[in-house]
Amino acid sequence: MEPNRLLIAAGRFHGHIGPFLAIGLRMGLVANEILGRSPLDVKASVDVKPNPPRSCVLDGIQYTTGCTLGKANIIVNPKEDGIVATFTHGEKRVRIDLREDFLKRMEKQLTGKSEKAVVDYAFQIMDTPEGQLFEVFQ
Repeated sequence: MEPNRLLIAAGRFHGHIGPFLAIGLRMGLVANEILGRSPLDVKASVDVKPNPPRSCVLDGIQYTTGCTLGKANIIVNPKEDGIVATFTHGEKRVRIDLREDFLKRMEKQLTGKSEKAVVDYAFQIMDTPEGQLFEVFQ
């Protein structure tokens, strides 16, 4: 699915469009590319602050990977700093770290901005090169 359409569809699921939803979508897409999309076999472990807006990454990951709280194949590990998602499929594993410099720059740029500016930023994330967003470890 085209990135902007994916974000719009995920926004309907999540309730709104924002940058952390977009980050979660992108993390899930990277995991799918490396491990294959297998909603019953892939497991996700996400280190994130367990409240919005950062926890919105969880819905993006659920939406793209099919890992869900209901199936208990996604777990949340409360973490104050940074966002890290680790995905496994059998013996295969990938860890995706949101770049700390990107996170800090994004939060600084969006402080006090309008809802439209925040939504626009989410769409920009969908087109940002993966290497500018994440460090990926296989």
